[in-house]
Amino acid sequence: MKINKILFISDMHLMYKKQFLGIDTFNSLSAIVDYICSYDETFDHIFLLGDFVQDQSEKSFEFLNRKLKEIKAPKSFIRGNHDIKDNLPINGYRDINDTIEFNNWIFSSIDSFVKNNIYGLVTDEEIYKIDKLLKSNREKWFVFYMHHNLFKTNSPWLDIHITKNYKEIVNFLSAHENFKIHISGHVHQYSINHINSSHFYTIPATSAQFKKNTKEFTLDQIQPGYCVLEINEDGSHKMKVIRVKGFFGEPDKNPKTY
Repeated sequence: MKINKILFISDMHLMYKKQFLGIDTFNSLSAIVDYICSYDETFDHIFLLGDFVQDQSEKSFEFLNRKLKEIKAPKSFIRGNHDIKDNLPINGYRDINDTIEFNNWIFSSIDSFVKNNIYGLVTDEEIYKIDKLLKSNREKWFVFYMHHNLFKTNSPWLDIHITKNYKEIVNFLSAHENFKIHISGHVHQYSINHINSSHFYTIPATSAQFKKNTKEFTLDQIQPGYCVLEINEDGSHKMKVIRVKGFFGEPDKNPKTY
């Protein structure tokens, strides 16, 4: 049975010669890319889920392009709330929907970017586009990826930045039998939620990790990471969470809003 391996990376928050919430994000991304490249493993595609560069500097974008070039696989990008440049200087970045097919699977992006805001929103136009895509490919299984999360984290300080119409989007997606998986970043933590036969994942950041179930903004001590999704021709899948070893800085004990 044919298995496709798909790599998901999110929330780099690169800062040139500075730390992001106590983390050297150049070093943490380097460690992740080096770890990925150290294994003789072929990926069919890489999806990058936003918040690429925190300081918007030319040096940080140059570093991002250089490191991503080391991973030999086609790449698709989605804009995060911190990706504020009108034209992101990222090699291969396009501000259009990417729809990629693997055997019986279709991967498609959902735009949740709201300019000058941290929270996300999926517009009616975007919902119409997704609905049309799902209905015109009923024999295919779907994976949708976006930056903002669709389930709360039980951390009030973080949940105010969720996709504003998250309930509507969850109900809309899960009503389609051929919808299987939703994957997002934004919350800097791994999670999984189930509705019927569908799965909603959030993935770790390559930078600072946010602690679950906390009343105040709190960073976690766990390592940065990424996810690998394995999809099978029969519609089954497996999600792997990989975290890299190393010291990348001491997470801020009293972090401020970023």
